[in-house]
Amino acid sequence: MYRVCIIEDEAIIRKGLRRAIDWDALKCTVVGEAANGNEGYRLIEKEKPDIIILDINMPIMDGIALLELLPRETYSVIIISGHSEFDYAKKAIEFGVTEYLLKPLDHAALTHSIQRAINEIHMRRAYAKGANEVADIYCVLQQTPAVASVTIMKALEYIQQHYHEKITLEDIRMYTGKSSTSINNRFQKFIGMTFNEYLTKFRIQQALDLIKTQSYHMYEIADMVGFSDYKYFNQVFHKVVGVAPNIVKTYYSRT
Repeated sequence: MYRVCIIEDEAIIRKGLRRAIDWDALKCTVVGEAANGNEGYRLIEKEKPDIIILDINMPIMDGIALLELLPRETYSVIIISGHSEFDYAKKAIEFGVTEYLLKPLDHAALTHSIQRAINEIHMRRAYAKGANEVADIYCVLQQTPAVASVTIMKALEYIQQHYHEKITLEDIRMYTGKSSTSINNRFQKFIGMTFNEYLTKFRIQQALDLIKTQSYHMYEIADMVGFSDYKYFNQVFHKVVGVAPNIVKTYYSRT
């Protein structure tokens, strides 16, 4: 379940949000409420929510001041405000909020915003997981006896240099001088996955890095990381990351 905090100074609105949204259908649970920014900050520190529904205009500490205290790209924040002024919206956008909704709230729009927030959470987790997997692999290799891991190091070196090209296990066999069976066995032993599984995850991680730059079309990225078939790239990306690449691109275009 995704954890939600509601930070809003009007009790009637907090109560309405709890009742009007089908939280179970969204796989969400409201873990706490706060009536101002100070209480909200303490609540966030305690509950570690995934999603924050945050009012801008509150006593003691307003929503913008609270956003300034929170780490970027850690929470999905949905702003609710009675103000349509450009300055408020501009500041919220600078903090990378998921949505800026005006009161009175349209519950269908809020539900849609929560779904978008869930997509963002999925994205952050997938990106972090991919980055951590690659980092973990190199940590494992650094602790592996040099003689035992030399084949793997050569294989990883080849993948880093040629991942944008067509690579087969036969290419690795010729580069390392080891049999295909030996290479796969070593990948399983030292990395915990087959050669093809590692190659796929490495390529998708490179794709994620390129998407984050917002500098290329998706079909260009597919080609740049070794997929000649864009449709197949989409299928593999979705399987590895859990969402389509265009959703990831949309997320990073707003952060």
